[in-house]
Parts: sequence; C-alpha cells; structure tokens
Amino acid sequence: MQTNRRKLLTQLAGAALLAACGDVAKATTKLAGAADTADAGAVADGNSADVALDSAPVDSAPVDSAPVDSAVDASAAGDAAATGLVQDPAGPTAAITPNAQHYVTSCCSSPTFDPNVWALQILDHGKVLLTLSWAQLDALPAKIKEHTLECIGTGPFSQSVSNALWTGLPLAELLAQFGVAVPVAKFLKITGMDGYSTGLPATDVQRPLWLVWRMNGAELPLEHGRPARLLVPGRYGMKNPKWLQVIEFTDDPYKGFWESQGWSDTAVYQAHTYIRWPRGPENLAIGTLRIHGIAYAGSDPVAKVEIRIDGGDWQPATIDYAPGPDIWTLWHLDWPSSHGTHVVQARCTTSGGVTSSANPDGNDYSDGYDGSMMVSFAVQ
Repeated sequence: MQTNRRKLLTQLAGAALLAACGDVAKATTKLAGAADTADAGAVADGNSADVALDSAPVDSAPVDSAPVDSAVDASAAGDAAATGLVQDPAGPTAAITPNAQHYVTSCCSSPTFDPNVWALQILDHGKVLLTLSWAQLDALPAKIKEHTLECIGTGPFSQSVSNALWTGLPLAELLAQFGVAVPVAKFLKITGMDGYSTGLPATDVQRPLWLVWRMNGAELPLEHGRPARLLVPGRYGMKNPKWLQVIEFTDDPYKGFWESQGWSDTAVYQAHTYIRWPRGPENLAIGTLRIHGIAYAGSDPVAKVEIRIDGGDWQPATIDYAPGPDIWTLWHLDWPSSHGTHVVQARCTTSGGVTSSANPDGNDYSDGYDGSMMVSFAVQ
C-alpha cells in the first residue's frame, strides 16, 4: 500500500503542476490515473513547475517580432484556386512576450513584498556571506538578458512558454560587486518567500546563472517574482525560482518542492516543437495557410524546423527568429491548401543534433515535453 500511496501523491502533484501550467487535458488524465491508483490501493488493503548587453537597464516597450507580409501569391490548390494568405487571427507570435501575456506558474500564492523589509541572504554552508537589501539590489549597474521560460508540465495544447528581456546580473558578477567570491561547493539550495525551494548543481553559477529584478524594462511584476528571481540557462521554469529569499552554497544535494514529487530533478529542456496556428479542429478558408509556431530546446539552439503535411515528406520551415541559446525559435510555413481534412506535424533539430520525438504527445511528462506536435483541421 505504501507504493500505491507514493504513486498516488506523485500523480496528484503531477496533475496540480499540469493544471498550473494550463494543460487541463493532461491534468484531467493525470487525476483519472490517480483515482485508479487510489482504487487499486483500496482494493489491496481494504482501505481507502542569452543576450547580455553591457549597458544600464533598458526602459523601453516590448520588442515585437519582424513584420509578416500581409499577402503572398498563391497557386491553385486542390479543386479550388487559392484565395490569398490565410493567417492566424491573433497574428504572428511576438518575439518578446509582453509582461501581461507571459505565462505564470506558481506552487503557492504570491507573497507580499515590502521593499523596506525584504532582504536576500547568500549563505556559504550555513554562514552568511551577504545580506542584500532591495535598495542595494536596485542600485546595482545591470545588464539585459533575453531568456525564454517554459513550465515543465506544459504540453502542445497549453504551451506555457514565453520570452522576455530581463534586467539583472549573473550571480557571480553580483557577488563580485560586494567583494564576495563564489564559494566552493557542490550544490545550491534556493528558497523563495512563498516557501518554494529547489536545488541546483553549483556549476550552474558559471552557465551563468542570473539574478534579475526587472522584466521588459519595467519593475518585475509580483506574479513573476518581485523583488527578484533566478534565471537558470537550460532548465525548465521549476528551476528558476521567484521571490528569492535565500541562496545557499552547500555540499548536500537537495530535492525541492516538485522534484520530491516525481518531476525531473535535472529539469533539462527537451527538444520540442509547438504549432501555434492552426491548432485544430477548425474550419479554415481555402487559400495559402501561414502555419506558424515555436521550437525550443533550452541551451541547445534549434537549427532547423521541418513540417510534414498529411504524412508526406518533411519540408523546411522558414525561421523567423532564432537569436541563440536559451531563446525560443519562431518559424512559419506557407502552404497552398486544398479542401478537406488535413494533418500537420512539426519537428525540430538542434545544433547538437537532437531531433524532437516523432511522438506528438511526447514520451515522459515528468521530464518535460519532447514531442513533435501534430494538429488536424479542415479546409472549406
């Protein structure tokens, strides 16, 4: 019964994170599995979540993606002539996500922040190296880092992934501002004001690991971690804690809130591809469809995206935005459509040679989505 109970708790935690990421369908499936586990247990015993500029913070409007042509020449398709470019009514994905549209995942409710009281402690094996006030932090000369975050529990039909320009400093540089050397240690334990915690290898400091306190030129919104959060290259959002309170260098490995409930302890980004539009099922007008989406693999940049229509050959998509490591890739394909129901699948391959899985559903939810998304839709 202990095994069933542990499995039940893991499934319930999984459903909670999936729901927090917005993947209601997967969360429902996960809860159903948990119910099955609970039933099995009862029978068994009879009981019951860079581009660094050497400059001061930038207080500018969010950057939009490059403009998309409003029309293209279309050839005849199927039994009807194409009528022009058919696009996503919401428009192309912006390269930089506005703060109000950036996804939010939190294990707990947002804590309150009092700038006169808050302090961040940096510990070396329990010894206080630095206590940093909000006034000290906000006065530091800062840099800008473009960085994409994604919830580990998200999937094709929730897509909790966003990209922003963050203002802050690599942790090692921040410590140097106060004459503090990076301690020699094996691990980091990070704790937030909301009680959330996670662990990291201390080598992540050199990736580098960033501490940030502004977002797209504005004060870091409370729901995104004000007063400060970490950005950890190559690792899912659950390893990028918000509302920082304590960063401790230690030789003891530490499993945090989600890791202890069955989610990946390394939480390294998996190569995966999302179709933003069309999402299906829907009836689209005949014409040249501008299919567009996202590909991402963390610190291993996406090198190419390919599209397959109705099980045919893979064909290259046009890359619209791909600045480098730890930033998403935006892509599109213009396809002269024909009447009927169609199936489109998108896959990506990274600079390191990793290709997203042919399984459109991905393989192991606890490690993050690694699939090549597939959608079905009808053309009128």
